[in-house]
Amino acid sequence: MKAEIVAVGTELLLGQTVDTNSAYMAQQLTTIGVDVYFKSTVGDNLERITATLRSALSRADFVLTTGGIGPTLDDLTREAVAEVTGRPLVFDQRLCDQIADFFTRVGRPMGENNRKQAFIPEGAIPIENPVGTAPGFIVEIGPRAIASVPGVPHEMRHFMEHAVLPYLRQKMGIREIIVSRVLKLFGIGESLVDEKLADLIAAGQNPTIGLLAHTQIGEVHVRLTAKAEHAADAQALNAALERRVRERLEAFIFGADEETYEGVLTRLLHDGGLTLAVAETGFGSSIIQTLKGLAGSDRFLKLGVTLTAPAMGAALPGIPAGALGDTTILGEAAARALAQGVRQFAGADLGLALTGQAAREKAQDHVVQIALAHSAGVESLEQRWPHAMRFVENRTTKLALAQVRKYVLDRT
Repeated sequence: MKAEIVAVGTELLLGQTVDTNSAYMAQQLTTIGVDVYFKSTVGDNLERITATLRSALSRADFVLTTGGIGPTLDDLTREAVAEVTGRPLVFDQRLCDQIADFFTRVGRPMGENNRKQAFIPEGAIPIENPVGTAPGFIVEIGPRAIASVPGVPHEMRHFMEHAVLPYLRQKMGIREIIVSRVLKLFGIGESLVDEKLADLIAAGQNPTIGLLAHTQIGEVHVRLTAKAEHAADAQALNAALERRVRERLEAFIFGADEETYEGVLTRLLHDGGLTLAVAETGFGSSIIQTLKGLAGSDRFLKLGVTLTAPAMGAALPGIPAGALGDTTILGEAAARALAQGVRQFAGADLGLALTGQAAREKAQDHVVQIALAHSAGVESLEQRWPHAMRFVENRTTKLALAQVRKYVLDRT
């Protein structure tokens, strides 16, 4: 089955809202073997939405829309679907009662304009919305179908799980279960991962291997996907392939599925009974902010300090006079001194410091100095990034945290 996703909303075209819905829906459709061939984004204009839906129906078996089914005047998806399918909009009292019940549950009056959401194309399969006010619907046109779900992300996810995917599984007669396992890597590029797994990727039919580079966070994800009649059998197929992948890439794999790098590090520090103090400068990094936002960080993060001038760094005990320079906090020596000083001042097991110099001209590189102080001494690392390198803050932050993770793993 070929599918097309149509995301509706002028805010998406203006860049005011990032379209995460389409990515999620495509991932979910893939799990049941539905191929997404096209994705369209259209603003809140009836003529353009209608034209987009006609085009989608001309080349797809299943069209999935998100957004534009709310109560306001610019919510026009239901009108467009009605026009394209030649079905008049009809009022559904049961849906209206469900909307009214939602407002009662949250203790708010229901505005008259919310009745608009109870109109769906004649003959459509209604989908109630227990987590919001906008019901959805599915319209079948011969062998094809259009499903319309809300644009609010948590509502859309509920519709996908409880209505859209079950409908498609029944329509397609799918008995097999598709299970995915995502291995997350840091410290290696996508091309090298592809090279190391080339034979497994080429040979893979069930399970298969897919690669995805997340440039912004510096990670590469390896997705293993298996089909079987029962979930346990699909999981077993993935597990066998995962063992082969780990044999080649274990040093770079930090977690799987919903795990995050920062979350894994939190668990390692907590389980190891280690505490951490951080000193960073005005250079592009956000180590402290990242760690503060993690659940349970109060158990291991003893101190976080951001320095913008050498005089303030010199006030930390353990930093030799002049170690930070006279006017700027730069260089390997400064990073090492900061790491030792913040560790001693906080009484922490580990002291992490990051400093550097941003490139000012195209011919220059961003220069990053990272140092980790512990009971046995100080380790330092220098990294250089091209002038035009995007996501420097994310990369430097992740790289600094990687030094902490390496130390913790090496000592266990």
